[in-house]
Amino acid sequence: MNANPDPRSSRVEYEMGYGADEFGKVLLGPFTGARSDFNAAAIGRHRWLVSLVNSAFELEIEVAEQPPRKIGLFALPVLKVSFHFDRAEPDERERFFHRFHQYFHKGGG
Repeated sequence: MNANPDPRSSRVEYEMGYGADEFGKVLLGPFTGARSDFNAAAIGRHRWLVSLVNSAFELEIEVAEQPPRKIGLFALPVLKVSFHFDRAEPDERERFFHRFHQYFHKGGG
């Protein structure tokens, strides 16, 4: 996962070790829960619209499962995650990705 996306690009893509349904559960659960200023709503199968309270910030996230990575007997899920920023100030994008990395980081300490 690229921890430092280009702040000028309206599109950012990651490959993550998640299944699509698991990703959606985290996004709609703890990431946008009661203690978050971010809201998310499903707008299609494996597509969400994310907004920020009291802001014009708007982001569409779409995911697509890719073939798993096979390492010996292990098969690891691969999820292509596309972020499409429609309206977002650079500081709002930074705030989003900071929270995103906190809630979607897996493994490593």
